[in-house]
Amino acid sequence: MAATDASPTDIPIEHPAWARRVFESESAEPDLDHVQRIGARFLGLGFIGYPIVLPAAIASSGSVTASWWVPLSIVLSVGPGILLIIFSFRPGTSWLGPLALVTWSGFLLSILLWFWAWTGATLTDPGDVAQWMVAFCGMPSMVLMLVHARLGVISLIVSSVASHLSQQLGRFGELTSDLAFEIMWSVVFTSVFLAVVLVATRTGRHLDETREDTYRTAANVAASSAREVEKARFDAIVHDRVIASLLAVEPGRPDERLAAQARSALEELARVPGPGGAEALSRGETLGRIRSAAADLAERFEVQVLGAEAGADSLRDAGRDRVDYPVEVVEAVIEAMSEALRNVVRHAGPDAECAVIVQLAADALSMAVVDNGNGFDPDSVGPGRVGIAVSIRGRMARLLGGRAQVSSREGRGTTVQIGWERP
Repeated sequence: MAATDASPTDIPIEHPAWARRVFESESAEPDLDHVQRIGARFLGLGFIGYPIVLPAAIASSGSVTASWWVPLSIVLSVGPGILLIIFSFRPGTSWLGPLALVTWSGFLLSILLWFWAWTGATLTDPGDVAQWMVAFCGMPSMVLMLVHARLGVISLIVSSVASHLSQQLGRFGELTSDLAFEIMWSVVFTSVFLAVVLVATRTGRHLDETREDTYRTAANVAASSAREVEKARFDAIVHDRVIASLLAVEPGRPDERLAAQARSALEELARVPGPGGAEALSRGETLGRIRSAAADLAERFEVQVLGAEAGADSLRDAGRDRVDYPVEVVEAVIEAMSEALRNVVRHAGPDAECAVIVQLAADALSMAVVDNGNGFDPDSVGPGRVGIAVSIRGRMARLLGGRAQVSSREGRGTTVQIGWERP
């Protein structure tokens, strides 16, 4: 029979929530803080764990010291470890520097008090330990290494010398020629772990600096892009609204529609764009705005709707599935259309006929501005003419899903296709 059960190694092990929190931290904090916090938590567990796993060494140390030293040394070891764990769950790491100094000071005080507590006796078994704290003399140095590399190295040398001095006195009653080798071995061996801590903290610091540089670069790019977009918006408004209004001014009493167009241009120049995307327009509202914009330019412009059975009333969404278009899409399409119609008025000729053909689909909004006027050669348009480049093509290119195409031949009229598809 074929085995269908997954092997035990394939089954992910879910650790209890309290166990995960021991070695996890806030994801939003800087990487250096995260490394320091988790490192302090891990080392704090080490300070608590050493007295648990070294009962024999503690007992042999007590045979050559006064009775008060062993419990005091355990308190000075376990106490800072507990504080490291507790403080590692607090926000920030400003506590780590002072607490690292307290940890090393407690350890060093225990070593120095050993000389006072030593009874002068020596161990009968050379394999026993006279100073049980010599087993983890590098632990306080690793805590200091989390905040200051140079202090970590200095503390390691001082702790190793003091620990092995007391160790030799308690074992042999005097200092032997092996003292230098034992100190050197302790420093070299523990330096490997200090190097790991140093690499971890420098990596966290480098990640933070890289992230800050990335955010700063992204902010500069976004600001530059926003300035370019706003400049393009002003260029389009000045060309489409301001210059068009000025060109339409004639001697005599001004047309009310021209005055309204001028007021609209001033309002658009003063408007500060806000976060869009929430407002939407229905089919009927969209068509109403298109027809109103075309009528503001000239009554002769006819707006035709593809797929409409009974004109605008059939597009009021009554009894149909409602279809909405983002307001910024409708505004961009209408502005591009208005520029195309202004070009018809200025360049197509007085006898040119023009129609605006609109299609309002569920996921697309498109139109074509078609005239049978003079036409032109698109390749001959100079770069300084911003009407087509900025007000039509540029405006639709800045719109996600937007597009615009201008087709024309001299004497054959012009067709401007404007479209948007829902992303």
